Amino acid sequence: MLLLSYKQEELKLLPEKFISIQEIISYLTRLNDNVMVYVKEINTGDIDGIKIYEMSNGSLYKNENGNWIVL
Repeated sequence: MLLLSYKQEELKLLPEKFISIQEIISYLTRLNDNVMVYVKEINTGDIDGIKIYEMSNGSLYKNENGNWIVL
């Protein structure tokens, strides 16, 4: 499941389960009126070593324990 807000007290969940970044790209592109959303940059978190994806829509995403989180 994709968590829409990591820093808010209440987390909003999407009804879909995403396995890969390609699935998130496809989903975000559909939400963006089929204007392609793509990965701009990939960084690794300093503490946990998890990849953080910066997307063309301005959001950051990471997969933590099987759940995609928007930072």
